[in-house]
Amino acid sequence: MIENETSAENKAKILLDEANITYCETSERKDSEGNRTLDGSPWDIGKMDGEFDEEDYQKILELQLQAAKICDDHPELEEKTGEMFQSVTAENAEDVLKQIMAEPNLRDLAKIAVIIFLLRFPSVQSFVNKGHPLVLAMDEYMLENANAQNWQDYQNIAEEFGWSA
Repeated sequence: MIENETSAENKAKILLDEANITYCETSERKDSEGNRTLDGSPWDIGKMDGEFDEEDYQKILELQLQAAKICDDHPELEEKTGEMFQSVTAENAEDVLKQIMAEPNLRDLAKIAVIIFLLRFPSVQSFVNKGHPLVLAMDEYMLENANAQNWQDYQNIAEEFGWSA
């Protein structure tokens, strides 16, 4: 594999992991199902001051709101994304990617997560310097991939599927 290339297996795992994580983020929102608002975001702008410009922050809030509504309307996708993630192998990854793209709500959750990632980390250096906001010490998958290649994987996914930030 050439440097900076992202395997189908990594693409599928990133998309499914991000879509699944959206359910956790939605559960942490300050608003409630059926009454979603822009200011219901679980993100605390005070703790993220200076990390991105105000225009991007507003886009992020809008995207988070859109994702929360998808989560509210399609709770079954939380379990489905987890099961699909566990089933991804190098051999079946292309088929899993086709399944992700064929399911509009799953595809939209993954797309939103990738765009938010790239808005928050517009360059590889910003990612390497700050790290992924969702990385916990016990999240081995993300810790192992908290490097320039991980940022490049998100960039490659956005380019391949035409998902610009």
